Amino acid sequence: MRRTIFSSILLIFSVGSVTAEPVGKWQGPDNSRLPFSRDGEMLEFLRTARIVATKKLSTGVNRPLKVKLEKDGIEANAIFRTVNTNLSHVRMNGKTYREFYDRNINECAAYELSRLLDIDNVPPCVPRVISAKKGTLQLWVENAKTFKQGKEEGLAGMSNRLWARQRQMMRVFDALIYNFDRNQGNMLLDSAEKLWFIDHTRSFLLSREVEQLEMIVWCERRMWERMQILDKNLLHDRLGRYLDYRQICSLLKRRDKLVAYLQKLIDSRGEQAVLFDATSVSPSTLVASGT
Repeated sequence: MRRTIFSSILLIFSVGSVTAEPVGKWQGPDNSRLPFSRDGEMLEFLRTARIVATKKLSTGVNRPLKVKLEKDGIEANAIFRTVNTNLSHVRMNGKTYREFYDRNINECAAYELSRLLDIDNVPPCVPRVISAKKGTLQLWVENAKTFKQGKEEGLAGMSNRLWARQRQMMRVFDALIYNFDRNQGNMLLDSAEKLWFIDHTRSFLLSREVEQLEMIVWCERRMWERMQILDKNLLHDRLGRYLDYRQICSLLKRRDKLVAYLQKLIDSRGEQAVLFDATSVSPSTLVASGT
C-alpha cells in the first residue's frame, strides 16, 4: 500500500476533530489581532455581534454590504451577501453551465470544507439575517489587496515561494468545489502575504468534471491527506446544512478524480516533488513561478 494512502487512512481515527484550530490570525479594523483563539469563538461573534453600521459596496456583481460589528467592546468588519439565484443554465466565459447556482450559502459550505481540509485561507462565515434579509456574514479581510491590485503595484510577495504554494492550494480547492469563477478580483493578499480565497457563491455545481488539472503541480500534504478521507457521512454532517445530496455526491466524484491525478503525479515524480508542508519555510521542491 502506498505510504500516502496509508497515512491518510490513519487520519480516520481522529475524524471527530478533523481540524486544527488556527490561533490569532484574524485582524480587526484597527490592525490588532481579534481576541479569538478558536474557530467557534469567531463564528459566535459573527452570529451574535451587534450591527453598528452597513455600507453597500460598489464592487462585486451582487453588491454585498460591508458591515461593522461590535460585541463586548470588540469591533470587526464583515461582508453580508444575499444573492440566491438558481438557473437551468447560463453561458459564461464561452461555456454553458447547467443547473447554475449563485448562492450566498455556498460561502458557508466553502468555509466548512476548508476546515475539513485543514486549511485556513477561507474567512469564517455564518448564516445570518440582517434587516429581515437572509444571507451569510463573512469576516472581512483587513489590509488586503486583490491579485489585480498587487500586480499593478508590483508587490514583492506575489513572486515568492509562499505565494506559489498558496496558489497551488487554491487551485486544488477550486477544482474540488468546481469554482470556475476564480479571477483577479477574488484572490486577496494581506499584509502578512497570506492568500485568502473569497467569493464562492457560484461554486458547488453538479458537474463531476475537474477543469484545468494540468495547472495543479503540487499539493499541500495535510490537504492531500484530508481530501482522501472525505466521505458522504462526514460531508453530510458538516456541509449538509448548505449543500444538497447531489452536490455532495458531485464533490466526491471530483475528489476521486483529483486524488487519482495527484497520485499519478506522485508515482511518476516522487512524493517529495509533489507534496509540500505548509509550515515549511523554504521547501527545496518549490521555486518561485507563475503557476
